[in-house]
Parts: sequence; structure tokens; C-alpha cells
Amino acid sequence: MRNNLVGKDIINLRDLTPDQFRYMIDLSATLKAQKKAGVDQKFFTGKNIVASFDWSSTRTRCAFETSANDLGIGFTYLTNSHMGDSETVKDTIRVFSGMYDAIVIRAQKPEGFLYDMASYSDVPIINALSLGDHPTQMLADALTMEEQWGGPGSSRGKKMAFVGNCGGAPLFYGRLAAMLGMDFYAIGPDNIRHQMAKAHVEDIQSAFDKFAPNNKFVQTSDLKALEGIDVVVTEEWRYLNPDAGEEVMDPDKYESWMGDYEMLLPYRVSSELLAKTKNPNIFAMHELPSVHNADHAVGKKLLSEAPNETERKVIEEGLEITDECFEKNASVIFREAENRQHTIKAILCAVLGL
Repeated sequence: MRNNLVGKDIINLRDLTPDQFRYMIDLSATLKAQKKAGVDQKFFTGKNIVASFDWSSTRTRCAFETSANDLGIGFTYLTNSHMGDSETVKDTIRVFSGMYDAIVIRAQKPEGFLYDMASYSDVPIINALSLGDHPTQMLADALTMEEQWGGPGSSRGKKMAFVGNCGGAPLFYGRLAAMLGMDFYAIGPDNIRHQMAKAHVEDIQSAFDKFAPNNKFVQTSDLKALEGIDVVVTEEWRYLNPDAGEEVMDPDKYESWMGDYEMLLPYRVSSELLAKTKNPNIFAMHELPSVHNADHAVGKKLLSEAPNETERKVIEEGLEITDECFEKNASVIFREAENRQHTIKAILCAVLGL
């Protein structure tokens, strides 16, 4: 496929065609092979991008910055902008458009915020995570899965299960599965707090209707649905289904992590849970960060506030995924993290016109 993404915004997977997404997966694999072989990739010397993040980041920021360096692109990480403070977002984006060749935004806001930016901008807007989608992560997950299964196109017909708290991230993975022609199962507690939001269900079903009408999209609390699954993904416990009608919990509060642990514990990803797939080649992925043990500030704080030994044991073993299972799958999980660099590099090449 020829590149027809030059100058395009990358905000949500639903805006792409499967062919466009396939182009970027395949370009990612090519760029990764080139980097491993020591090929000079400075294709865009003289180009510049700006990144404005109002949401904490490790992998996404590092991937954009190292990718820009590899490609010969000047990179500005903006930390003290007037945007939205003493200057309107519209004015700031018009300033960026005059100086940069692409704008990277990570915003803890509905994706409409990014579409508004795109309407003001003369250069591509790239979504580095919003409440509506995480396209750079989904591209990395696609590349990682296909590396596991044998290369380009090997994801078609496979079965993905998101297991755990279904209040947020299944939206991203459901779209990804539809784009790749995979079956998708969202498996979690039969409680509105951790079920998929109605709007998310409709969004994913629309993606399946459009891109994968012959594939399955299933929501269930039945762990028997794991049989035959090819890959399991999960996410932190601390997010709530917006349909529950509750305020977003303060991430600093113990209850935001452990308040529903008893209902979520059966859906914690573990080697025992993966065995329910009866698939000897099953593997787990995690977009990170992960509370798979208590060896960090959050974990230590949770341990200090745990009211009993049972909850301490859960925290020490891991929340959404056990430490034992995480380490068994670490080679895949950290390659998934590394692939953020190669797939973000592909996005930059696609929109700038390699």
C-alpha cells in the first residue's frame, strides 16, 4: 500500500482504514529492522515537532523523543506553555502550526479536545493518549502480537480477551481487535462499576460492524469464555465505568485501588487464569505501568494503609496481574514497551511523508 496518511491527524483508530493501520504496522516492522541493523534513519532533518503533555508519561514521551532523534527531527517538550491559561488553545495551536511540522498532545480530556485542535491546526495532530483512545499504544500492541504469531497479518482470526476492570481500556482494545480482524472478549465482574460503559459498547460494536462483521465481540463475566483465547490484556483496577454515576476516584486514596478488590480478584491475570484458555501458546500483555508488586511508591503506600493481612497479601502478589505471571510474560511485555518507539516512529514517518 502507498502511504496516504501524509498530513493526516492520528487521533482515533476509527478514523483510519484497516489498510492504513496495516501500512503503519508493516512500516513499524521495517523501521525496527533498520534500527537493529544500524541503518541511518535521519529522513527528516530540518523538521520539528512539539509535544505538550498534561498526563504523566514514561514510554510515550521517551518513544517520541528517541524516535524524533533517530529521524533527525527537532523535538520540543513543552512544560510551561500559556496554552489554555493566559492564551486560548486556538491561539497556541496557530502558533505551533507556524513553527512545527506536527503537534503531539497527551490530554486527560475527551478526544473532542484534540479534534478541536485539529480544526485550528495546519499540521498533523497526533494523540499521545486521551480519554477517547491511545492509538500509539494500540499500534505497538498490534506489532507485538504479530511478532509473537509469525509476522504481518498473523493476527487475523485470533482471539483477544481483556480481563479485569472493564471500565475503561477495553474501548481501545476492542477497536484494535476489529481493525485487525480478531475476536474480542471483555471479561470482568458483573457489576456496573467495572463493566463497559454503554457508549463504549456501541463504539466497539460500530467498529466490528464496519471493519470485522464476521468476528465476535463478547462481553461476559464468565471465565469459561477464556477457553481458546490467544492473548490476554489487562489494565489497572482503579478506573470506573462512567455509567456508574460516581465521581472518578482520587488515585491517591486506598479505596481507588483496593475498594473493589474482592470482586476484581477472580479476574486478576495469573498463570492459573491463563491456563483456563487451554492454549499452550497463550501470552499476556500489559501497556504499563503495572501494579504487579509493591516495589514502588504506590505499592508501599497501599501496604502501609492495608487494614488486614489478606489485603496486604493481594498487594504484594500484584493487583491486576500477579508478579509471578508478569515475570513469566516479561519478555513480551517489555518488547511491547520497546515497540512504542518503532511504531511512533512509523506514525511520524507516515504523517510527514516518508
